[in-house]
Amino acid sequence: MMVVQHRWFLSYHSPDGALAERLKAAIERKDSACRVFFAPENLRAGGFWTVQLAQEIADATGFILLVGEKGIGSWQLPEYAEALDKRVKSPDFPVVLMLLAGQTAPGLPFLRQLHWIVTPDPASDKDIARLFDAASGSSARPGELWRYTAPYRGLVAMEEKDSDYFFGRERETVEALNVLAAAPDKIPLLLGNSGVGKSSVAQAGVLAALRRQAWPDTAEGAGGWPAVFDDSRRWCFIKLRPGIEPVASLVEPFLETWQLDRTSTEWPERRAEWVDDLLNGKLALRDLLDQTRRRYVELRHPEPAAFLIYIDQGEELYVRADQRHRRRFSELLAQGLCEPRLHALMSMRSDFYGELQRDEQLYQAHRLISVTPLREAQLLEVVSRPAALLSARFQTDRLAVTLARRTAEESTKDTGALPLLSYLLDDMWTRMVKRGDGVLRLPEEALELGGVLVERANAFISHHPGSEDKLRRIFTLKLATVREDGTPTRRRAWRSEFADEEWRLVTELADHPNRLLITAAPEVSATKFVPRSAGMEARAASTVGQTYAEVAHEAIFLRWDKLRDWIAAERGFLAWRTGLEAARRVWQSAPEELKTDALLLGLALAQAQSWLAKRPDDIPEADQEFVILSRETMRRREWRRRAAVRGLVFAVILALAGWYSESYVRDRWNWLKVVRPYMLANIRPAGLNADAERALKPGESFRECSAYCPEMIVVPAGVFMMGSPERDEGRSGEGWQREGPQHEVTIARPFAVSKFDVTFAEWDGCVWLGGCPLASDSGMGRGTKPVINVTPEDAQYYVKWLSGFTGQPYRLLTEAEWEYAARAGTTTAYYWGDEIGEGNANCNGCGSKWDSRETSPVGSFNPNAFGLYDMAGNVYQWTQDCDHSDYNGAPKDGSARTTGDCSYREGRGGSWDDPPNVLRTANRGGGPSNFRDIYTGFRVARTLTP
Repeated sequence: MMVVQHRWFLSYHSPDGALAERLKAAIERKDSACRVFFAPENLRAGGFWTVQLAQEIADATGFILLVGEKGIGSWQLPEYAEALDKRVKSPDFPVVLMLLAGQTAPGLPFLRQLHWIVTPDPASDKDIARLFDAASGSSARPGELWRYTAPYRGLVAMEEKDSDYFFGRERETVEALNVLAAAPDKIPLLLGNSGVGKSSVAQAGVLAALRRQAWPDTAEGAGGWPAVFDDSRRWCFIKLRPGIEPVASLVEPFLETWQLDRTSTEWPERRAEWVDDLLNGKLALRDLLDQTRRRYVELRHPEPAAFLIYIDQGEELYVRADQRHRRRFSELLAQGLCEPRLHALMSMRSDFYGELQRDEQLYQAHRLISVTPLREAQLLEVVSRPAALLSARFQTDRLAVTLARRTAEESTKDTGALPLLSYLLDDMWTRMVKRGDGVLRLPEEALELGGVLVERANAFISHHPGSEDKLRRIFTLKLATVREDGTPTRRRAWRSEFADEEWRLVTELADHPNRLLITAAPEVSATKFVPRSAGMEARAASTVGQTYAEVAHEAIFLRWDKLRDWIAAERGFLAWRTGLEAARRVWQSAPEELKTDALLLGLALAQAQSWLAKRPDDIPEADQEFVILSRETMRRREWRRRAAVRGLVFAVILALAGWYSESYVRDRWNWLKVVRPYMLANIRPAGLNADAERALKPGESFRECSAYCPEMIVVPAGVFMMGSPERDEGRSGEGWQREGPQHEVTIARPFAVSKFDVTFAEWDGCVWLGGCPLASDSGMGRGTKPVINVTPEDAQYYVKWLSGFTGQPYRLLTEAEWEYAARAGTTTAYYWGDEIGEGNANCNGCGSKWDSRETSPVGSFNPNAFGLYDMAGNVYQWTQDCDHSDYNGAPKDGSARTTGDCSYREGRGGSWDDPPNVLRTANRGGGPSNFRDIYTGFRVARTLTP
């Protein structure tokens, strides 16, 4: 009979080395032929330990995870993962937890499925015998597992290690895995309300299944495990939150896998290099994947089979992130998904889905998975099954049912009900372990989920009667921010923002039994990126290495009456401070040539100086420096303006004498104080001189200022047939008569046309510089979206302002110029052919993702032969011409028709909500001179020097 030699791998935390050595000796006494891997004796000095440890576990016949007085060590985590991987392939491979009595079981995935030995002396003969029983496949866990672990996670999201106790979300987990398997170039987006459990689905559901290489135990009808996931345990899992600078947040978890020395200069230098190069387009995400694989080879680690990036709290991209980082992050991720070795997963609050729709790169790449509130039956699983698995029970059979029912009722009113339930269960569990009876107790009449946080907060105040003023300051001035609509939300505050006494109170509020706050060292995604050229803004904003605090859950802002009153009293200041932080971030991210223009000006600066004088202790240092820099920069500018002000004073005197009108003085003041300084800094260096203008060739582009001026394309001279042929393709009726008679028009000289419709960014620049009225975007977005809700008169304001701003002859196009520019030498119905096709424009039936929904960003479709974009669809474009019912008497030289009904102006091109026939190049529309709507914008022309 052949004797099997046992080969045990003993995993332990080095401070518990003496206990581990006794256990090793006891095993070898029991079986002299047995071999026990013990690190001090078996690891080679100077060797690559990761490789050797993996080989030792592969050769072992059993694995012991020893948890002593010092808990679990960092080296034990990869050892445990390696043992689990072997167990997946060989289910009879014993993995045994030896837990020192009185210690809490570590939070590790799939721990409840293993063999447990809980003992006051792991080296005792009785427990060594139990260990050998485990190796033979007999025995099991102790009967009262509730004494050694806790399945509920309070207000914290569940992670992979908690998957043993994660229930109720099998549908969402399977759906996300199926998207990853079937469409690896798409991002499963877990979308749901705050507090509904999106992060838990991602981590305890999706990531845990991938690490285990198996569907959730309770999933039904999922089918076979996808072949594409056959090696998912060997993937490199990257988790991040976007934070303020998402590109930096993306880089850092990759660098964590490189095992760099964080105490040396190598770490910040590598981080700065990668972030700079990714931001500037020198490198792509595939380069980061390539370099990570090379680093694994250097470390003698097995190369990752693939990468999965999980973006938690994706809404931070749109509420906290620096705009430059956000745009580049979206671009990097969307492009990176073309790599077969890369997968991505994201969770996001549902109230930010509109922002995602405006993020073209990520919107195109996402696949929506709705995470709805759990129903009562699912909640009953969440409440009851973890307790049953650990041999605990509820005081009455009705208690678990009542908890599930009340949570389901609360979920219809408050999205924070689920985390509050978990908070309550965690508290019940802690009390049960302290009593030692294995019974979860709670009087039903005391059940009020929404009052859990309030009860804790009020109890703290009653036990600390002198703390209320400090609490008010911490919760309102440090940990709260206010949105534009007045809604309070949580704010992360760094340790440096608190006085020592305040931080001691913060720590107490974060400890059991209060749990009102969370304090933690920053995750890799929360560390602030410091650029290579670190100036004042980088020093002020850097949070590298700092601990932070934030409220445990936003429900406290809604439920705690006292806090609501505190915030109401500070609402004005908090709203202003939120705006200041946003302005400072815009300034930090602005290009160097525009940084001065991003400083505070005028009323904004005056308000900031007033608040700084009154509330210096309540404004973060970085924001204080931003205000001071704005003030000093404006003072340095002042002496340059004195000569202009003297001229203005003279004009005022003349106005008082009746020589000038009040409006003239006001316009002159705006010119001297705002427009002229900006022009000196930004316009004149880019303006065309006469020689440069005459040298322009058709098709060439130019822009006459570095900001706010549209990019112009030179359109050649030429001759074309304007309008539709009579009875064109059998069309008839009064509407078609407006497009005839067809006639020849000569455009004698080249002229320039804006490459795109005038955008909101360009319009808002005119508003800021005092030349245009405000225009609403009707919720469709600003930036690169075409301006809408502008009348023909508004459009004339813009071209008048642009002409004065640049000193050049800008204007609206005439109808003839517009059709000539739109046709670009074609005679077909559209400038791309006679059929509307798909993906050529934005209209009701054009086959684009914006059809009949909203405007699209300018330049989203192919240009015509002249290089002009959106000459069909997206928005109607106002022209100079007065209304006429047809082309009879129309000028043949391309000039505007300035007679007729000039209270009504012509518009061309069709809009995002029009049917395809309206987008034909010959089609004519229009409206009254004071008419504005969500379908109409304009583009500009510029007369060129002959």
